Amino acid sequence: MGASDLSVRGKIPYNAEPSSLAELTSHPITPLRLVYARNHSDIKDLRSDTDQYTVKIDGDIGGIQPLELTFAQVRDDLPRKEVIAVLICAGNRRAKMAEKTGRDVQGINWSEGTIANVRWAGAPLRDILLQVGVTDDSASWEGLHVCLASNVAPCEDTTWYGGSIPLERAMNENADVLLAYEMNGEPLTPDHGFPLRVVVPGCGGMRWVKWVDHISISREESPNFYQQRDYRILPQNVTSKKMAESEGWWSKVPSIQNLPCNSVVSDFRRVRSACPDQLLLKACGYAYSDCPIKHVDVSLDDGTTWKQCEITYQDGQWSWALWEVTIDLMLDEENSSDMLLASNLGGAGDRENRKVTVFSRATDSAGRVQPFTCTWNLRGVGYDGAGEATIDH
Repeated sequence: MGASDLSVRGKIPYNAEPSSLAELTSHPITPLRLVYARNHSDIKDLRSDTDQYTVKIDGDIGGIQPLELTFAQVRDDLPRKEVIAVLICAGNRRAKMAEKTGRDVQGINWSEGTIANVRWAGAPLRDILLQVGVTDDSASWEGLHVCLASNVAPCEDTTWYGGSIPLERAMNENADVLLAYEMNGEPLTPDHGFPLRVVVPGCGGMRWVKWVDHISISREESPNFYQQRDYRILPQNVTSKKMAESEGWWSKVPSIQNLPCNSVVSDFRRVRSACPDQLLLKACGYAYSDCPIKHVDVSLDDGTTWKQCEITYQDGQWSWALWEVTIDLMLDEENSSDMLLASNLGGAGDRENRKVTVFSRATDSAGRVQPFTCTWNLRGVGYDGAGEATIDH
């Protein structure tokens, strides 16, 4: 992985994201060198211990028959499934939240690059759960959880990492939850969870547990710190972790599961034109949700009017959508697009120092529309305000 490909946000544990959003979104499938790194612990290289690596599956409900599977059994004996799914850190765009709200947030100062669209391969988690005695009766799944744990390394806030997802999600054939061992046709690397990690399409990356070694069916969510006292959107009035603890806020708000409808402008620039009186601006970026993106629109007038973009890539139920749009503006302001605010262009005598800001807004197939603004929360998670970029022209 080249040093110039990722910008390091933390050395211990190692956390980094792509240094160029334009480069990131030039690839429909994210190459490994551009996949962000998010860790709460040291990166464990388990490649020499593959023969001893096992995953224990059990539960605290009736009818579950505990099972241990070796890595080789998961890889060689269980059905193999591939799925293209976007992996996103819940803290993606945290720096933007701080910028737009003018308030400090607690956590790594992520920009907008903690996202990767990957072709994953592994064993369907549903098939494994059926083996241990989970029935194929959806009524019996209600209120139950699949707790996912990694005990290979101590974390910053606790001795192990864990999270959980609803059993209904894990058992849904169409949800494509995997116990994955490959990304983009290659074995997982140590920093991405080799030998096994969980893939939960449509869900935030904090639930995609790396180096997973214990899976348990439970009546309760995972008791782990990162499920119970992190990755929750606290209300605006909660201004410190001490306040969240003393007033019991962690138990008052739900843990984050599904991805929001979101979009980002990854590149915005002037495009050459043969006509001297023509100003062409091109914007492109990414969008995602927990279901396919229906369309992405851009605005040059703070959201008063919108122009629909072309979706240039989207593959299946769980991938990101890449979009682009070219906007034709006349340098003569009287003939310029209704989308362009006069304040964006500046006065007639200031043509060399004008700024134009473009905003993006996604709409998903469930009809949800990305909000223009996003309220502040202490941990700076789940930012989904309009994508934004500004250029001088």
